[in-house]
Amino acid sequence: MKETFDIITNNPLAAQKYPQMVKYMECGVATVLQAARDEIHLGAVLINHPLSGSIGIGESPCKSLVLTKRRGPLDISSLELIETAIESLRESPPIHGELPQDIIRGFQVIDLDLLDSAVKSISVRI
Repeated sequence: MKETFDIITNNPLAAQKYPQMVKYMECGVATVLQAARDEIHLGAVLINHPLSGSIGIGESPCKSLVLTKRRGPLDISSLELIETAIESLRESPPIHGELPQDIIRGFQVIDLDLLDSAVKSISVRI
């Protein structure tokens, strides 16, 4: 499959599985969202929903977002989605203290599963 998309993530499992497509960042979810917003302002289109899954945006320490490599005019829908996610994160109560490694690993696995679903849906459309 020709890579027509990039992945911005702070999930090391995603970086391991998709090394050719990933921009891996050791950071919090807010920074991942802001990096995606920057790409959207440059003309990328958001492929997966930043609030997907049943875990709230402020509850998980990991986030993987898929964006088109293609650049075009500003996609208002993508911008609205990412801005809504950023605002939702701001309104979420912060995670207090460090999470145990097994809990972090669980969040990483869930995020990777959501990412895999998004990548599979792209494969079907190509």
